[in-house]
Amino acid sequence: MSFDLLSVPEGYQLDLALVIAPYVDVKFMDALVKRMNPRRLCLLVDDSVRPEDLQGFHKARRKGVKLEIRLGRAAGLMHMKAFYFEFIREEAPKRRKRRLLFGSANATNAAFLGSRNAELIADLDLAIQHDADIADYFSGILATFNTESTTVIEGAEIWPSQMPKLYLPKFKSIVPSAMPFGFDTWLQRGLLAAQYRNAPQFAILSIQLKKALPQDMVAKIFASRSFTEKGDRDIVRYGYMNSSSDIAVDEAEIPRWKSRYGVWTHLGDWISYECYKSHGTRMKSKASSARHAKISKLLGRAHDAGWRREKIDALLGALAEVWKDLEASGVIPSLYLESKNGNLNSTFYEQRLIQKLEQDLHLAQDEDFKNRYVNGYDFPDVPRFRQDVIAWERFVYSWCESIAVEAVKKLTPSLVAQRIRHAMEHEGLNLIDLEPKEIGSFLRENWEKGWEDYDMTLGEWIIAYHEYS
Repeated sequence: MSFDLLSVPEGYQLDLALVIAPYVDVKFMDALVKRMNPRRLCLLVDDSVRPEDLQGFHKARRKGVKLEIRLGRAAGLMHMKAFYFEFIREEAPKRRKRRLLFGSANATNAAFLGSRNAELIADLDLAIQHDADIADYFSGILATFNTESTTVIEGAEIWPSQMPKLYLPKFKSIVPSAMPFGFDTWLQRGLLAAQYRNAPQFAILSIQLKKALPQDMVAKIFASRSFTEKGDRDIVRYGYMNSSSDIAVDEAEIPRWKSRYGVWTHLGDWISYECYKSHGTRMKSKASSARHAKISKLLGRAHDAGWRREKIDALLGALAEVWKDLEASGVIPSLYLESKNGNLNSTFYEQRLIQKLEQDLHLAQDEDFKNRYVNGYDFPDVPRFRQDVIAWERFVYSWCESIAVEAVKKLTPSLVAQRIRHAMEHEGLNLIDLEPKEIGSFLRENWEKGWEDYDMTLGEWIIAYHEYS
């Protein structure tokens, strides 16, 4: 599988190239134009493509090549990968040849380079007399490039007149328990440490004020009674099971395990699969114990009428103190708090807390919520998007960029960066001197290199970064 498949028959020129794929990159399009020099180049790509990528295709277009783009839309992904070519004889008689490449390969450099992806490609020369139905299908797609309206392409079942030539890929088959093969595979198998953002809302009553708090004595009066500000200063929060200082700790935490085991990326903090399996029980919020106790207490006391009354009275008492303090300061309390007959509307706030108690009790009984809330983090898999080469390379770049940032620190806590630094020193390189792209290239090229001193490959040694911490 290589770019050699993009060739023009001797004595012919490429009149038309139709590229259909969910993922496309500029390197592939540039190689196709260099090798085949089409008069007309049509690209049909999945409608999830980013606008800046489309702009990139146009900017990279060579002079003299007419590039036309349409988007393919399906209920899921427009997943077809096909490359349809029409050649025209340079000399009379002006005959046409039609050729179709199809299979697993996207229109990307990684798919056609030959040394990256394992791709299956079928190469079929279309006979003009016998394969007219196939040519008509692609002609129907090409017709959509001549209209501004949405067009439905109907499916078809067609037998080609001859068997295509198959290009079968070379790859390795390994046992599932083995170490991941390749740097990119290791990253793909990882997880993202996603902080659970709903955690600070549990056991916290948010109170909408009638107007925003000014940054003066009024705000201090609310704060002195355990009502903390939120957002645009028109909401205060009241922790009916903890103090306001507990709320601040919850949101400001930076756990030590994340700086040791994780690598920041633009998608979030990356953790290796092997590291998570070994140390996942440690990967919790600093407030984990307090949150576990809070949930246990709520589950044990929520149906206790006396306990509920105690919490309601505490809230109403705090609001009454705020009301009194505002009046003493010459401020009209009803400008901020709900009132009834010139006094605090206690019934309104009592109902708000009862409603919040019911909501929190329902959440506390949900095992998924309980685990996320207590731990403070969720660990989803890294999305499977390696086939989107541009997006994947951005992810790898951000990962390597973080390693470069850690390299500047004399005593970096990052165990991954420490391993990579040591590996590069072993190869006579200094991590601090390398750009993110150079770090990625080094890891890809040397991942399987054997280390006699350690009786393992460089990749296996880096994978084990979490074992000696």
